Amino acid sequence: MSIIAIDILTKEFYDTISFRDGVSPDSTTLYDIFHGDGLLINNSSETALLYTALSYVQNLESLVAVGETKQYISLEIASKTEIFGKAAQRASIYEYTFADYEPEVMSRGINFIQYVQIGENWYITSMVWHDENEDHQIPAAYLRSRV
Repeated sequence: MSIIAIDILTKEFYDTISFRDGVSPDSTTLYDIFHGDGLLINNSSETALLYTALSYVQNLESLVAVGETKQYISLEIASKTEIFGKAAQRASIYEYTFADYEPEVMSRGINFIQYVQIGENWYITSMVWHDENEDHQIPAAYLRSRV
């Protein structure tokens, strides 16, 4: 079933970018779940930050190496996935923290993720995200979507 494979792939993505203090992010798995170079765009600030899967991991590892980021926990709390043939897209609502997991103080945002099926496997091709702020609140309809 395609939706189950996409659910698993999305969870794997969040697990891969999440790490605890003293543990490195899982860069090998991140490369494996993206098709080609992948494209990740953080559009939360005034200027969009563009990454490939490789440059995203290098940036994250650099922040960890200099002690700027000690841990990062991110997880999907709701989603809506649309599939047509071998293409899919997902609105993935996430919570994240750079501290210990405390649901009542987690920041949130939306990842818009695109997927492609090649053979029997699904891969992420690109994603763009925007963190929630006072000017951009996550619509209630997104929060009622299934996880």
